[in-house]
Amino acid sequence: RKALSDVVFNGEVMPGNQWVSPKSPYFQQQFPVPGRDVAKAKKLLADAGMATPVAVDFMIPNNPESRQAAEVIQAMAQEAGFDMKIRVTEFATSLKEAEEGRFQAFFIGWSGRVDPDGNSYIFHKCKAPQNNGHFCDKDVDQWLDDARKVGKLEDRKAIYAKIADKYLREGSIIYLYHRLVIIAHTAKLEGYTQLPDGLVRVVGVKLRP
Repeated sequence: RKALSDVVFNGEVMPGNQWVSPKSPYFQQQFPVPGRDVAKAKKLLADAGMATPVAVDFMIPNNPESRQAAEVIQAMAQEAGFDMKIRVTEFATSLKEAEEGRFQAFFIGWSGRVDPDGNSYIFHKCKAPQNNGHFCDKDVDQWLDDARKVGKLEDRKAIYAKIADKYLREGSIIYLYHRLVIIAHTAKLEGYTQLPDGLVRVVGVKLRP
């Protein structure tokens, strides 16, 4: 993850492994971002009885950033015994392909939400509209619903901890990074506050002469 951040994004993304950034109050510290472990990956393949290299259809949207990131992932995965066969696809077509299950791995981003529900419910719940990996677990479904019924951060975070414990081991999404919000403005600007969702809001903002 760090290599991907440094090589492709010049350090302008934050490595992550959950559906919220490590800066979020909902980030589960007991599940830190893991480092790269090629030996462990090779052992897992060997224990599973897989002949290497393991060919993987790797679909990516057609843009320079995705292609560069995919090539870095391809090179690193090759060391562990995977042959990531990059399939460059137009963005709208890639979404349709994913929806219909015509992929093995799909490199895709998400604009992100401040609240963890917006980053998890439609991806993790059984038969949810963006659950393209078809992960389905009755406990996770119940916990996702439970998290919508409580308001205190501590109570919700405890529920999401149970989801993370299961999903990070069994789920169909591998989270890689979160984009940093970088905003530049003149020193004459007053009253501007940047919120974590990255959107620019100018209510109450003034520009001094």
